[in-house]
Amino acid sequence: MPELPDIVVLVASMNEALPGKEISNISVHQSKVLNRPITTFRKEMLGRTFRSFSQRGKWVISELDTGSMLAFNLGMGGELRLHWPPMVPDPKRERVVFSFNDGSQLWVHFWWFGHVHLLKSGELSSHPQIGTLGIEPLSDKFTEEKLVEMFEGKRGRIKSYLLDQRFIAGIGNVYIQDILWHAKLHPNRQAKTLLVEDVKRLHHAIQHVLREGIKQGPGPGEQDVWGNRGQWGKQPGWPQIAYRTGKSCPTCQTLIDEIRVGSTTSFLCPRCQV
Repeated sequence: MPELPDIVVLVASMNEALPGKEISNISVHQSKVLNRPITTFRKEMLGRTFRSFSQRGKWVISELDTGSMLAFNLGMGGELRLHWPPMVPDPKRERVVFSFNDGSQLWVHFWWFGHVHLLKSGELSSHPQIGTLGIEPLSDKFTEEKLVEMFEGKRGRIKSYLLDQRFIAGIGNVYIQDILWHAKLHPNRQAKTLLVEDVKRLHHAIQHVLREGIKQGPGPGEQDVWGNRGQWGKQPGWPQIAYRTGKSCPTCQTLIDEIRVGSTTSFLCPRCQV
């Protein structure tokens, strides 16, 4: 599932490739991904032009020339890919296909849980998913003091909070591995035990790992709008512990362990993370 760094990279490529493209046709092969009936969706989208794209949590938000917005969530195994003739989409695979007046097409694909939602101006904050998203971890509002405040009175595992999109938007089970390692925190650590210095370390780790993820390009299996894959896992020292079971911790050389935390897998250094 794409996470914040992957969406940021995808959005950057879409801002290069798609603004100004006018939608000349729309093919919907899976109606349940829409938040409008197909006929309404097509009527409101045909002839519209993409203006710009932005990221909100794990969502891609597109502004249209009418002031309306198109919100994409790629769920599991999702792709937003720009194609040119003679390539032809497979209706069994592509959920929605936007055809443009220049002959190019945007294919929308995902295996599970994806969405293509049309929103009128002002509806973003009331959207049942987007409207409940937590703070953006790379925004100016996400300060050390803010994170300390957010954890006040909290109970339960810190990993559960970091994966909760209503708490912090955009973090998933890929990037959280190195975040917790950099912060020297065990994923089962109880939030009520965190000291101020622990939270400040966590704040730095969140921003460092997410920014490094953006720098390295899309994460494992992710692509930009042209289909380019990133350097995740190809550069020395990246990632540092995620998916490296049995390898040596970069700090203490202890073997990296793999455990279950709730319904998720965690990779950790049993010596560094407490």
